[in-house]
Amino acid sequence: MMVISITAPLYLFCILSTHMITAAFHIPLPHHRRSFTLMPLMSSSEPIEIMVRLPPTQSALMAQLKVQPVLTTPSEFVEVRYNVPFGLAVEPKNNMAVVTTDGPNGEKVGDILRYTSMWSMGLPRGDGILTTAASFSGSIGWQCSLFDVMGAKKWDEVVEALTSNVPSRTDEVVLLFERPLPAEE
Repeated sequence: MMVISITAPLYLFCILSTHMITAAFHIPLPHHRRSFTLMPLMSSSEPIEIMVRLPPTQSALMAQLKVQPVLTTPSEFVEVRYNVPFGLAVEPKNNMAVVTTDGPNGEKVGDILRYTSMWSMGLPRGDGILTTAASFSGSIGWQCSLFDVMGAKKWDEVVEALTSNVPSRTDEVVLLFERPLPAEE
């Protein structure tokens, strides 16, 4: 079992939006846990769309994800946020990052880590004149994105994404888990 102790939040590459979120997705901040119920894969092959606010806490950037569930049973997505530094007990099982110990902010044993916030160097984002000028001048800085854990080729990539969330870059980490729903009797 591998227990990863992290000192900064993680991010994944995704579609960014600074537009207003529709009322269907708007949830007042701050939130530590948010859940999206999914239909079983057997009845729908369509991915679900989820909006996630990117760190740090004061950021207005949103990530719009189209997520295909990996479980063949009914499941839900759970968003968990931690202040950095943070701890997370996950280990690789069947090519997935699986939670091994319940966490204080909502992750549970058996949850599958699907996305995490990640920091990397990059050009400024946006469509304004200032970001365009900064891009041409070669101005680079730390950028937050979401890392697709299922797309990782090696476990080290997951660890690297998680450990990129350090206090010098952000004050929180965002983790998106897929959780199997209890079987109906």
